[in-house]
Amino acid sequence: METAKEWWASKTIWANLIALVGSVVLAMGFEPGRWAEISTVSLAVVNVILRFCTKEEITLTSEK
Repeated sequence: METAKEWWASKTIWANLIALVGSVVLAMGFEPGRWAEISTVSLAVVNVILRFCTKEEITLTSEK
């Protein structure tokens, strides 16, 4: 039986946190240009790839 990994070990979580930081930076007034479109499509592609690579669930608690 596979054990769940900690939330901070999830590549999907990190990819989405980086996207969140990028969104906040754009919302704070930086010139978005086409970066908003590029980052949205890139995030979708990264999420699909990571979803197919995921083999174990994550947990918010430390259950060892």
